[in-house]
Amino acid sequence: MAAEIAISPSARGHLRRLDMRRDLVKVADLVELCFYDTLDAEGKKYLNEMRKAAQVASFMGIASNLISDTTMPPSGYVWEENGRLVGNLSLIPIVVQSKRAYMIANVATHPDYRQQGIATQLTMAALKHAKINGAPSVWLQVRDDNPTAIHIYRFNGFIERLRRTCWYNGPSYPEVPIPAGVETGRRQVNHWVFQREWLKRVYPNELNWHLPFNWNLFRPDLWGKLYRTLNLQFLRHWSVERNGKLKGVASWKHAYSFTDRLWLAIPEQVDEEATLLLLLNVRKDIQRGQPLSLNLPNNLAVDVLKKAGFYPHQTLVWMEYLFSTQ
Repeated sequence: MAAEIAISPSARGHLRRLDMRRDLVKVADLVELCFYDTLDAEGKKYLNEMRKAAQVASFMGIASNLISDTTMPPSGYVWEENGRLVGNLSLIPIVVQSKRAYMIANVATHPDYRQQGIATQLTMAALKHAKINGAPSVWLQVRDDNPTAIHIYRFNGFIERLRRTCWYNGPSYPEVPIPAGVETGRRQVNHWVFQREWLKRVYPNELNWHLPFNWNLFRPDLWGKLYRTLNLQFLRHWSVERNGKLKGVASWKHAYSFTDRLWLAIPEQVDEEATLLLLLNVRKDIQRGQPLSLNLPNNLAVDVLKKAGFYPHQTLVWMEYLFSTQ
């Protein structure tokens, strides 16, 4: 089990389970206080939705009753000092590679109460909760510029699995000459075999709980076309070749949120000139007001993305705690 840090709950400070009806607004305020500088538009929208949900008391009452009957209910823990909510941890049920698990999120401690072990106590309570409910593992994400939090999680048994950077497009992009032998165009059916293998490497299965990857949206065969037609979900695809050899495929999907999603499939040996031309071609063709977002391994095609007018929004460290099977 996680390493113990001695903190004796006192008359003024204690840990308890999250009460959705009375705590949601306070949790939203605390998360906003702690992470306001790093919240994007979607994050701020999420906090506003939390506050609205808390105001609808009848809905929250029904939700609480339904939640209590589920096998792995949405849960969480808060820390109170003198009746004031100063710490929070959300515990979200997820499915990782067909196995149920939990994700720790929204870990926040009020600035006036940090360095007292509150985040550790919340984390240990979450691990105990997940173990009792039979989850084989617990996942979390932490910004790579938060070494204190990373240290706490490592100390308590979490293992770093990967690092991912979320990129957004800036307002402009450059004009570049087309290199000799490089051509861009629509994805062809024969490109799919390469695109599929590159996507598996860039977006591995362990990410599916966070970045849902629906292969039916990408496959060019009859089943894929039928699925997209029935579900009214469609992607646009662009490809780039050098001297007739495929060097990359980009796929775009419009979303009814803050950003549209862009998926990039490129080989391990990146052709920077070809990839740059591919990204610029995508940006020219879309010409929408809504920003683009692109999630990639943190060290992949960094220079190319910057040249194409993208900027890194944040890099997250993905960590996992595995419970012993013995």
